Amino acid sequence: MDEEKTGRGAGDAQQRKRDLASVRRAIAALRDTTGIPVTIGGVVGEGHTLVLSESLGMRTSAMKDLKVHYGAGVGGRVMATGKPVGVADYPRAGVITHEYDLPVLSEGLRSMAAIPVVVGKDVRAVLYAGVHSSVRFGEKVLNQMAATARALEQEIAVNDALAARGAAPVGPGAGEGRWDDVLANERMRETHARLRMLASRTEDPDVRAELERISAEMVSPPPEMPTARLSRRELDVLACVAQGKTNIETAADMGIGAETVKSYLRSVMRKLDAHTRFEAVNAARRMGALP
Repeated sequence: MDEEKTGRGAGDAQQRKRDLASVRRAIAALRDTTGIPVTIGGVVGEGHTLVLSESLGMRTSAMKDLKVHYGAGVGGRVMATGKPVGVADYPRAGVITHEYDLPVLSEGLRSMAAIPVVVGKDVRAVLYAGVHSSVRFGEKVLNQMAATARALEQEIAVNDALAARGAAPVGPGAGEGRWDDVLANERMRETHARLRMLASRTEDPDVRAELERISAEMVSPPPEMPTARLSRRELDVLACVAQGKTNIETAADMGIGAETVKSYLRSVMRKLDAHTRFEAVNAARRMGALP
Protein backbone atom coordinates (compact mmCIF):
# COMPACT_ATOMS: atom_id res chain seq x y z
CA MET A 1 0.00 0.00 0.00
CA ASP A 2 2.80 2.42 0.93
CA GLU A 3 4.64 1.50 -2.26
CA GLU A 4 1.49 2.23 -4.26
CA LYS A 5 1.15 5.67 -2.63
CA THR A 6 4.84 6.41 -3.22
CA GLY A 7 4.54 5.45 -6.87
CA ARG A 8 1.45 7.55 -7.37
CA GLY A 9 3.09 10.53 -5.64
CA ALA A 10 6.17 10.27 -7.86
CA GLY A 11 3.91 10.00 -10.90
CA ASP A 12 1.97 13.10 -9.88
CA ALA A 13 5.21 15.03 -9.40
CA GLN A 14 6.45 14.03 -12.85
CA GLN A 15 3.11 14.99 -14.40
CA ARG A 16 3.23 18.39 -12.73
CA LYS A 17 6.79 18.94 -13.97
CA ARG A 18 5.74 18.07 -17.54
CA ASP A 19 2.67 20.31 -17.35
CA LEU A 20 4.71 23.25 -16.00
CA ALA A 21 7.22 22.97 -18.84
CA SER A 22 4.35 23.01 -21.34
CA VAL A 23 2.70 26.00 -19.63
CA ARG A 24 5.97 27.96 -19.73
CA ARG A 25 6.21 27.51 -23.47
CA ALA A 26 2.54 28.39 -23.89
CA ILE A 27 2.69 31.74 -22.07
CA ALA A 28 5.81 32.69 -24.03
CA ALA A 29 4.08 31.85 -27.31
CA LEU A 30 0.96 33.73 -26.20
CA ARG A 31 2.92 36.89 -25.43
CA ASP A 32 4.77 36.74 -28.74
CA THR A 33 1.66 36.14 -30.85
CA THR A 34 -0.61 38.70 -29.17
CA GLY A 35 1.68 41.51 -28.03
CA ILE A 36 -0.08 41.45 -24.64
CA PRO A 37 2.47 42.68 -22.05
CA VAL A 38 1.66 40.20 -19.26
CA THR A 39 1.02 36.49 -19.62
CA ILE A 40 0.58 34.13 -16.68
CA GLY A 41 0.09 30.41 -16.35
CA GLY A 42 -0.42 27.86 -13.65
CA VAL A 43 -1.12 24.19 -13.13
CA VAL A 44 -4.15 22.98 -11.20
CA GLY A 45 -3.11 20.71 -8.35
CA GLU A 46 -4.50 18.97 -5.33
CA GLY A 47 -7.80 20.29 -4.01
CA HIS A 48 -8.55 22.18 -7.25
CA THR A 49 -5.91 24.77 -6.31
CA LEU A 50 -4.28 26.74 -9.12
CA VAL A 51 -0.75 27.99 -8.45
CA LEU A 52 0.33 30.94 -10.63
CA SER A 53 3.97 29.93 -10.87
CA GLU A 54 4.78 31.03 -14.43
CA SER A 55 4.66 34.63 -15.68
CA LEU A 56 6.17 37.08 -18.14
CA GLY A 57 5.98 40.87 -17.97
CA MET A 58 5.18 41.20 -14.27
CA ARG A 59 6.46 44.38 -12.56
CA THR A 60 6.42 42.99 -9.02
CA SER A 61 6.45 39.66 -7.21
CA ALA A 62 3.03 40.32 -5.63
CA MET A 63 1.35 37.50 -7.58
CA LYS A 64 4.28 35.09 -7.67
CA ASP A 65 3.13 31.58 -6.74
CA LEU A 66 -0.32 32.94 -5.82
CA LYS A 67 -2.65 30.08 -4.84
CA VAL A 68 -6.07 30.51 -6.46
CA HIS A 69 -8.89 28.42 -5.03
CA TYR A 70 -11.82 26.86 -6.85
CA GLY A 71 -14.51 29.45 -7.59
CA ALA A 72 -12.47 32.43 -6.33
CA GLY A 73 -11.23 35.31 -8.45
CA VAL A 74 -10.71 35.11 -12.19
CA GLY A 75 -8.84 31.80 -12.25
CA GLY A 76 -11.12 30.17 -9.71
CA ARG A 77 -14.17 31.04 -11.80
CA VAL A 78 -12.44 29.56 -14.85
CA MET A 79 -11.83 26.34 -12.93
CA ALA A 80 -15.42 26.20 -11.69
CA THR A 81 -17.10 26.91 -15.02
CA GLY A 82 -14.57 25.43 -17.43
CA LYS A 83 -15.07 28.56 -19.55
CA PRO A 84 -13.00 31.69 -20.34
CA VAL A 85 -13.46 34.73 -18.09
CA GLY A 86 -12.51 38.32 -18.86
CA VAL A 87 -12.64 41.56 -16.86
CA ALA A 88 -11.90 44.98 -18.34
CA ASP A 89 -11.77 46.82 -15.01
CA TYR A 90 -10.70 44.37 -12.31
CA PRO A 91 -11.47 46.45 -9.16
CA ARG A 92 -15.09 46.97 -10.29
CA ALA A 93 -15.70 43.55 -11.86
CA GLY A 94 -18.93 42.01 -10.63
CA VAL A 95 -18.54 38.61 -12.29
CA ILE A 96 -15.77 37.50 -9.92
CA THR A 97 -15.10 37.37 -6.19
CA HIS A 98 -12.36 39.64 -4.85
CA GLU A 99 -10.27 37.55 -2.45
CA TYR A 100 -7.12 38.35 -4.44
CA ASP A 101 -7.52 42.12 -4.80
CA LEU A 102 -4.40 42.88 -2.72
CA PRO A 103 -1.87 40.94 -4.84
CA VAL A 104 -3.57 41.78 -8.16
CA LEU A 105 -3.81 45.50 -7.46
CA SER A 106 -0.32 45.55 -5.91
CA GLU A 107 0.92 44.27 -9.26
CA GLY A 108 -1.20 46.97 -10.91
CA LEU A 109 -3.20 44.74 -13.25
CA ARG A 110 -6.52 46.25 -14.28
CA SER A 111 -7.64 44.03 -17.17
CA MET A 112 -7.39 40.25 -17.36
CA ALA A 113 -8.64 37.39 -19.48
CA ALA A 114 -8.18 33.75 -18.51
CA ILE A 115 -8.91 30.50 -20.29
CA PRO A 116 -8.97 26.88 -19.08
CA VAL A 117 -6.78 24.11 -20.42
CA VAL A 118 -9.04 21.04 -20.31
CA VAL A 119 -7.73 17.51 -20.80
CA GLY A 120 -10.39 14.83 -20.66
CA LYS A 121 -12.83 16.29 -18.16
CA ASP A 122 -10.24 17.99 -15.95
CA VAL A 123 -9.02 21.59 -15.97
CA ARG A 124 -5.28 20.94 -15.85
CA ALA A 125 -4.04 24.52 -16.22
CA VAL A 126 -5.18 28.11 -16.71
CA LEU A 127 -3.64 30.72 -19.01
CA TYR A 128 -4.01 34.46 -18.38
CA ALA A 129 -3.40 37.63 -20.38
CA GLY A 130 -3.11 40.86 -18.38
CA VAL A 131 -2.72 44.60 -18.85
CA HIS A 132 -1.84 47.34 -16.38
CA SER A 133 -4.66 49.57 -17.65
CA SER A 134 -8.40 49.20 -18.27
CA VAL A 135 -8.86 47.85 -21.80
CA ARG A 136 -11.06 45.41 -23.66
CA PHE A 137 -9.26 42.57 -25.37
CA GLY A 138 -9.81 42.40 -29.11
CA GLU A 139 -11.20 39.39 -30.93
CA LYS A 140 -7.76 38.50 -32.31
CA VAL A 141 -6.27 38.28 -28.82
CA LEU A 142 -9.14 36.14 -27.52
CA ASN A 143 -8.94 33.84 -30.55
CA GLN A 144 -5.19 33.47 -30.07
CA MET A 145 -5.69 32.64 -26.38
CA ALA A 146 -8.16 29.94 -27.40
CA ALA A 147 -5.77 28.55 -30.03
CA THR A 148 -2.89 28.49 -27.52
CA ALA A 149 -5.03 26.70 -24.93
CA ARG A 150 -6.15 24.10 -27.48
CA ALA A 151 -2.55 23.45 -28.55
CA LEU A 152 -1.52 23.10 -24.90
CA GLU A 153 -4.35 20.63 -24.28
CA GLN A 154 -3.11 18.47 -27.14
CA GLU A 155 0.50 18.63 -25.92
CA ILE A 156 -0.47 17.63 -22.38
CA ALA A 157 -2.68 14.78 -23.63
CA VAL A 158 0.11 13.42 -25.84
CA ASN A 159 2.62 13.68 -22.97
CA ASP A 160 0.23 11.80 -20.68
CA ALA A 161 0.02 9.00 -23.22
CA LEU A 162 3.80 8.92 -23.70
CA ALA A 163 4.41 8.90 -19.96
CA ALA A 164 2.09 5.91 -19.60
CA ARG A 165 4.41 4.07 -22.01
CA GLY A 166 7.57 5.32 -20.32
CA ALA A 167 8.53 7.55 -23.26
CA ALA A 168 10.02 11.07 -23.15
CA PRO A 169 7.69 14.10 -23.40
CA VAL A 170 7.20 16.05 -26.61
CA GLY A 171 7.33 19.79 -27.14
CA PRO A 172 9.69 22.18 -28.88
CA GLY A 173 12.78 22.67 -26.76
CA ALA A 174 11.46 20.48 -23.95
CA GLY A 175 13.30 21.25 -20.74
CA GLU A 176 14.80 24.40 -19.28
CA GLY A 177 16.86 25.47 -22.29
CA ARG A 178 13.87 26.91 -24.13
CA TRP A 179 12.76 28.81 -21.00
CA ASP A 180 16.24 30.34 -20.68
CA ASP A 181 15.86 31.59 -24.27
CA VAL A 182 12.51 33.17 -23.43
CA LEU A 183 13.94 35.01 -20.42
CA ALA A 184 16.90 36.21 -22.50
CA ASN A 185 14.46 37.62 -25.09
CA GLU A 186 12.55 39.41 -22.33
CA ARG A 187 15.73 41.04 -21.04
CA MET A 188 16.67 42.08 -24.56
CA ARG A 189 13.26 43.71 -25.08
CA GLU A 190 13.53 45.59 -21.80
CA THR A 191 17.02 46.80 -22.74
CA HIS A 192 15.79 47.87 -26.17
CA ALA A 193 12.99 49.95 -24.62
CA ARG A 194 15.39 51.61 -22.16
CA LEU A 195 17.80 52.49 -24.96
CA ARG A 196 15.01 54.13 -26.95
CA MET A 197 13.94 56.13 -23.90
CA LEU A 198 17.51 57.31 -23.30
CA ALA A 199 17.78 58.33 -26.94
CA SER A 200 14.52 60.28 -26.75
CA ARG A 201 15.67 62.23 -23.68
CA THR A 202 19.24 63.12 -24.62
CA GLU A 203 19.94 66.53 -26.14
CA ASP A 204 23.24 65.49 -27.72
CA PRO A 205 22.50 64.55 -31.37
CA ASP A 206 25.59 62.33 -31.62
CA VAL A 207 24.70 60.40 -28.49
CA ARG A 208 21.10 60.10 -29.69
CA ALA A 209 22.22 58.75 -33.05
CA GLU A 210 24.50 56.20 -31.38
CA LEU A 211 21.78 54.99 -29.00
CA GLU A 212 19.33 54.66 -31.88
CA ARG A 213 21.93 52.75 -33.89
CA ILE A 214 22.48 50.30 -31.02
CA SER A 215 18.75 49.76 -30.49
CA ALA A 216 18.28 49.25 -34.24
CA GLU A 217 20.94 46.52 -34.20
CA MET A 218 18.82 44.60 -31.69
CA VAL A 219 16.16 43.94 -34.34
CA SER A 220 16.38 42.56 -37.84
CA PRO A 221 13.66 43.95 -40.10
CA PRO A 222 12.95 41.82 -43.18
CA PRO A 223 13.86 43.85 -46.29
CA GLU A 224 10.39 43.41 -47.79
CA MET A 225 8.76 45.08 -44.73
CA PRO A 226 10.69 48.32 -44.13
CA THR A 227 10.25 50.07 -40.78
CA ALA A 228 10.72 53.57 -42.24
CA ARG A 229 6.97 54.16 -42.33
CA LEU A 230 7.02 54.40 -38.50
CA SER A 231 8.58 57.56 -37.09
CA ARG A 232 11.16 57.54 -34.33
CA ARG A 233 8.64 58.80 -31.75
CA GLU A 234 6.06 56.23 -32.86
CA LEU A 235 8.61 53.48 -32.29
CA ASP A 236 9.39 54.97 -28.86
CA VAL A 237 5.71 54.79 -27.93
CA LEU A 238 5.42 51.20 -29.18
CA ALA A 239 8.51 50.18 -27.20
CA CYS A 240 6.79 51.45 -24.04
CA VAL A 241 3.49 49.79 -24.91
CA ALA A 242 5.32 46.50 -25.47
CA GLN A 243 6.53 46.76 -21.86
CA GLY A 244 2.93 47.08 -20.66
CA LYS A 245 3.13 50.75 -19.78
CA THR A 246 0.00 52.88 -19.70
CA ASN A 247 -0.37 56.09 -21.71
CA ILE A 248 0.41 58.15 -18.61
CA GLU A 249 3.53 56.09 -17.83
CA THR A 250 4.66 56.30 -21.46
CA ALA A 251 4.12 60.06 -21.45
CA ALA A 252 6.22 60.43 -18.29
CA ASP A 253 9.05 58.34 -19.76
CA MET A 254 9.07 60.28 -23.01
CA GLY A 255 8.51 63.72 -21.50
CA ILE A 256 5.36 64.38 -23.53
CA GLY A 257 1.63 64.60 -22.78
CA ALA A 258 -0.70 61.60 -22.53
CA GLU A 259 -2.83 63.01 -25.36
CA THR A 260 0.27 63.12 -27.56
CA VAL A 261 0.91 59.47 -26.76
CA LYS A 262 -2.65 58.65 -27.82
CA SER A 263 -2.10 60.56 -31.05
CA TYR A 264 1.04 58.57 -31.82
CA LEU A 265 -0.78 55.31 -31.07
CA ARG A 266 -3.65 56.22 -33.39
CA SER A 267 -1.14 56.96 -36.15
CA VAL A 268 0.71 53.69 -35.56
CA MET A 269 -2.48 51.63 -35.61
CA ARG A 270 -3.58 53.30 -38.82
CA LYS A 271 -0.22 52.62 -40.50
CA LEU A 272 -0.10 49.00 -39.33
CA ASP A 273 -3.80 48.28 -39.88
CA ALA A 274 -4.16 47.31 -36.21
CA HIS A 275 -7.31 47.67 -34.12
CA THR A 276 -5.67 47.62 -30.68
CA ARG A 277 -2.34 48.67 -29.26
CA PHE A 278 -1.43 45.01 -28.76
CA GLU A 279 -2.10 44.18 -32.39
CA ALA A 280 0.18 47.11 -33.25
CA VAL A 281 2.98 45.74 -31.05
CA ASN A 282 2.61 42.31 -32.63
CA ALA A 283 2.63 43.77 -36.14
CA ALA A 284 5.72 45.84 -35.32
CA ARG A 285 7.50 42.71 -34.09
CA ARG A 286 6.58 40.81 -37.24
CA MET A 287 7.99 43.57 -39.42
CA GLY A 288 11.16 43.77 -37.35
CA ALA A 289 10.55 47.18 -35.77
CA LEU A 290 10.62 45.75 -32.24
CA PRO A 291 12.57 42.78 -30.82
